[in-house]
Amino acid sequence: MIRKITNQALPYAWGSKTLISDYLGYTETGGPMAEIWFGTHAGSMAYAEDSGMGLLELRGGRPLSFLMKFLAADQALSIQAHPNLLQAAEGFAAGNLNYKDANHKPEAIVAVSEFEALCGFKSDQQVRELLEDILSYPVTPQLRAAAEHWMQLLEQSLQRLFSHLLHSRNTFTELGLSLAALADFDSRFELAAKLNKQHPGDPGVAVALLMNYVRLQPGQSLALPAGNIHAYLSGLGVEVMASSDNVLRGGLTEKHIDVDELERVVDFESRGIQLVQQKEIAAGLTEFQIPFDEFVLYRIEPSGDRVHADLQISGDAIAVCIGGEVAISNSQDEREELTRGEAVFVGNSARLLSFSGAGTVYLAVGRD
Repeated sequence: MIRKITNQALPYAWGSKTLISDYLGYTETGGPMAEIWFGTHAGSMAYAEDSGMGLLELRGGRPLSFLMKFLAADQALSIQAHPNLLQAAEGFAAGNLNYKDANHKPEAIVAVSEFEALCGFKSDQQVRELLEDILSYPVTPQLRAAAEHWMQLLEQSLQRLFSHLLHSRNTFTELGLSLAALADFDSRFELAAKLNKQHPGDPGVAVALLMNYVRLQPGQSLALPAGNIHAYLSGLGVEVMASSDNVLRGGLTEKHIDVDELERVVDFESRGIQLVQQKEIAAGLTEFQIPFDEFVLYRIEPSGDRVHADLQISGDAIAVCIGGEVAISNSQDEREELTRGEAVFVGNSARLLSFSGAGTVYLAVGRD
């Protein structure tokens, strides 16, 4: 089975008004267009373009193990982390309101436009040097006292500093302004200025300074396992994740923050920035080396003289097109043509797929 699927854009406040229309051809709504989901998750289920049938029904009631999205950010998403499978199952079974389901949510993002993100913690040494630099500048007495205290907490552990900042939610307004003002002295604090403008008085402005900043170029990817603290800042990407809505937030949001539960799931080990390795299987066919069990992700770029006719899939799949025109067909003579912004559901009853035309498609294959 190959069927075109579609969905409506979700109007989250942080979403871009233009990226999805400019890059993917969707009609502007006049408001933010943050995410378009392609999956069976009840939060925003995709549906067949021709009949309107929900994707879950199209699959005979079997949910997909993964969820694929277009994600377009104009402002920062909340700083967040996701639980592992055991934590999610235990939290959901116990009725913990932080957990919407019993599944974990490892995820990967591939940049379509230039894409900014925060991912994981800096090393203790990097944080220490940042705090020392704050103390070397002509800062307000309040920020000087806070930075000295932050230094003392860091000597105990990064977790102690992180916890203290998140518990400062009601007293951070002046500190946020003071950190933003440091952008006049040091470009590293331009992020603080930007975030404090979006979320004034939010201690996530300081937490963001503890995290690694990364700017992805189109085609580059990050994999975010359970426990990884992260935040997307701006840009358009294709996101693939286990089918879950379990999010523990830690800043840059007005939504509920459970600091204790977030601390329980966050990985405080500094691991630096590690982009996803990409393996070229054949000319125009690339597999992302993503270490998650729920899906495999490919980029497929056929051209006029290059047709991929031998990609074998082990489970049901979803393909999204980000540019050009690409036809997908299988050995049962089913065929659909995709242009930018369009998506198809591919059942694995015919396991060999062919791709022709000239364009770029991302294909996520489930391992269910």
